[in-house]
Amino acid sequence: MTEHYDRVARTLHWLVAALVLTQFATGWGWGFFERGSDPRFYLFRTHLYSGYAVLALAVLRVGWRLTHRAPPLPAGMSRLLVIASHATHGLLYLAILIQPVLGLVTISALGKQLGWPGPTHVALAYVIAGIVVLHVSAALWHHFVRRDGLIRRMLPMRVGG
Repeated sequence: MTEHYDRVARTLHWLVAALVLTQFATGWGWGFFERGSDPRFYLFRTHLYSGYAVLALAVLRVGWRLTHRAPPLPAGMSRLLVIASHATHGLLYLAILIQPVLGLVTISALGKQLGWPGPTHVALAYVIAGIVVLHVSAALWHHFVRRDGLIRRMLPMRVGG
């Protein structure tokens, strides 16, 4: 039987995941609307406030993770897969902490003066998208190829055990 993350960890995971998807949709979507238009302003504000939420939840999530151990990885995983798993999770945690702060700096007077925070914020969004694709692909690979139950550890409800 697969051990699961606790309810708090699963809730924080899925809230952050939903907000990150909101960030992608709003951040990439407002460019389709004219500057000064109501839809663009709405998408920008949604992006801004969901970014605040990502930052707050990320701090909670990292705090929770530091004080609550993750369930063990499935038996039989190679050392390379374990390292890749830890590296991917570490990069995701780091990114969801840095990206909202970088976004806040971007819209500040300092960010406008420096010039580099905006392009860096956009570039990091693509890096995060790549890491998320890797993360989801690995979870699906574990589920459909390895069939080791790893994906069930984080599902919002206990599916299949």
